[in-house]
Amino acid sequence: MSNAPMFDNQGRAVLPTRVSPAEMAASREAEHARILKAVEAHQAQEAAAAAERERSDAERGTLELADYREAASAAWLGSGGTRAEFNDAWPELKRRYLTEQADSKLSATERLVEREKDALRASGRYSRM
Repeated sequence: MSNAPMFDNQGRAVLPTRVSPAEMAASREAEHARILKAVEAHQAQEAAAAAERERSDAERGTLELADYREAASAAWLGSGGTRAEFNDAWPELKRRYLTEQADSKLSATERLVEREKDALRASGRYSRM
C-alpha cells in the first residue's frame, strides 16, 4: 500500500494509518499516566502551599496573641492589678480575645448563623458546639 492520500466521504484528504487496537490502548494508558502524574504533582504543590500558609497563619496568630497578652498585662498592672490576678484572669481574657478575632473574620451570613445557634443553645433546643 502506498502513502498516497485517500479521501473520506466528504472529499477530505486523509493518510492511511496502521495503528493496532493494542497500540491505541497503550497510547491511551500512557496519556492517562502522564495526566495522572501531572495532577498528582499539582496536588502535591497545592498541599505544600496550604501547609505553608497554615504554618504562617499559626505563627502570625501566636505572635498576635503574645502581643495581646503583653498589652493586656500592662493595662492590668497599670490599673492596679497584680501579676497573680492577671495570670488567674488570663484564660478568660484569652478566650474572649480569640472569640472576638474569630468573629471579626466571619462574613455577615456566618455571624447571623452563629447568633442563631447561640439563641438556640440558650433555649436548650440546640446542643452541638
